Amino acid sequence: MIALTVFGLLILAAIVASTFSKEAELTGLLGQVAKAPTGMVNQMKDVNDSGLPVLAQAMPEFQGITKWWNTADGKALTTADLKGKVVLIDFWTYSCINCVRTFPFIKAMHERYADKGLVIVGVHTPEFAFEADPKNVEREIASNGFKHVVALDPKYTTWNAYGNRYWPAGYFFDRQGRLRHTHFGEGAYDENEEVIRKLLEESGEDLADMGPAVASTDPRSIGTHETYFGSARSDAFSSAAPKDNVETSFTLINPKADEWSAGGRWVFQTEYAQANSIDAQFRFNVQAKKLHIVMESADGKDKMIEIFVDGKKTGEMKINESDIYTIAEFPDGGRHLVEIKMKEGGVRLYAATFS
Repeated sequence: MIALTVFGLLILAAIVASTFSKEAELTGLLGQVAKAPTGMVNQMKDVNDSGLPVLAQAMPEFQGITKWWNTADGKALTTADLKGKVVLIDFWTYSCINCVRTFPFIKAMHERYADKGLVIVGVHTPEFAFEADPKNVEREIASNGFKHVVALDPKYTTWNAYGNRYWPAGYFFDRQGRLRHTHFGEGAYDENEEVIRKLLEESGEDLADMGPAVASTDPRSIGTHETYFGSARSDAFSSAAPKDNVETSFTLINPKADEWSAGGRWVFQTEYAQANSIDAQFRFNVQAKKLHIVMESADGKDKMIEIFVDGKKTGEMKINESDIYTIAEFPDGGRHLVEIKMKEGGVRLYAATFS
């Protein structure tokens, strides 16, 4: 989920290299960084020689935000409100496991540096339709104990103003509102904290007696990569996906590595596959430490599922809210066959992520 497309990954590589082809043009703030003239970064280092270049002169305004959390009375923020603060704009979405793994870092940075002048704005831009529901986002904010500012960007308006392409993505601004650093994806927590510290110290904040925090570790390597179950991106499905909104019966098979199969009656939609029958089954051939699946109940009522790993039942789970559920853990990190048996119809599967 880090990048939307393979094309996006190519763009990311180009950003790192500071060179861009005409075919890889970006829009918004990221486009400004991409089009910076050769040598501009070195020419625009801050006068106090922090080593952090000025990548863009101004922060884009927040646009299309429909809900704010953790501001005074839910008041909308503007870039003018943030002048004089070091700002981290964090693009995320709550069912993205890559984003979830950054939560400890984001929380630690807020707790450690908020009273030193850091403001974190988590711009929640949904990948799936249910993530645009403010009730769902508010639930996740509460369950994760987020105290930093969160903004809901349901139509990708602020996302597009940045020209962003990634979950998660971090944009680091100094007290003058200038972009000084970007980071896409997980990891580099030490580096990102050091950026925050440098930007705070540039304006005179004394952090000499306050060492860096211990942040989250980088993710482990995995064999199976993110998989989508809806008809729009069902390339890992072992059978030909049927037409949308047409109930189809499938015979469960043993799928190839990194593929999944279905048994019983199912209905496909663009974003999800819905198990319609009580005897519906799902089988996935995976290699990872953990398997997480974004799921929900179709009618808001509790749905029970049974979970099997390599033919042995490992437990049962209640599915209801639109969320990311940890289905199985594999200490050996090896390849395993995971099966879910539906005890009730109406279970929707959106995507699988791994850690």
